[in-house]
Parts: sequence; C-alpha cells; structure tokens
Amino acid sequence: MCRLRITGPILFIAGLGACASEPRAVPPKAPNTELIVGEYERHPPQGETAIRFRADGSARLAKNRAQLDAEPALAIGSWQLDGGKLTLTYDQGICTERSEDHQGVYNVVISRIGIRFTKVSDSCERRSAIDGQTWWRIK
Repeated sequence: MCRLRITGPILFIAGLGACASEPRAVPPKAPNTELIVGEYERHPPQGETAIRFRADGSARLAKNRAQLDAEPALAIGSWQLDGGKLTLTYDQGICTERSEDHQGVYNVVISRIGIRFTKVSDSCERRSAIDGQTWWRIK
C-alpha cells in the first residue's frame, strides 16, 4: 500500500519533466503586404460586407461574399500598406461623391484568420464604420 502512494507522485513528477522541452522557434510572421492579400468579411450584427485585397494593390468591396464578383461593386479602388498602416482609396462606388472622402487611413492588425481596423483618419462615414471591427478571412 505504501509503495503505491509514493510511486504515484513520483511517476507524475517524472512525467511532467518528460513533457518539458526546449522552447521551439516560432516561424516568422509573413509581412503584412503578403498577409493582407485575400478576401475578408464582417459578420452580423456588424453587417455582411466583404472585401477582396489583391496582390496588385486593388481592392473590391461588396455587400457580401457571394457578390464579390457581381456588378456593380459597392466600391472599387486600391490599398497601400506601410507596416501596420493601411490606406484605402475608393475610385468608384461609395465614398467617391466628395473628393475628400476617397481615402481612409487605418491602423490594422493582420493575421491568418482576419484583419482588425482602427481608424486613423477617414471622412467617409460609410467606410469609417469599420473602425474597431474585425473582418474574418474567407480565403
């Protein structure tokens, strides 16, 4: 009986030691300019809007993911990324009625699962609704 009581804790402690290993190197995160390329959507209750960022710097905004290739798009334009600062410029569609509304600047955190927007400056009320939102990666 006594042996079981002593053996149990010893095996448990030995098992913990066997599980400990040297820290593993985490692979470096891809640059934001690569991570941003893809399609994203926001989920209700914030809306169902979807956006596609292409490697050529173009951006396309649609009402939802099913309409990303449908005409007309909500907005068509371009994106530029400098570190964690994203500049969205719309040339067609929403935010193009007034010249000062064409461009919005956001701090972004981009990962393989999504993108989080924090407004730096944007006079377009419709686009600036993304402030504080996370959009989830579709592709």
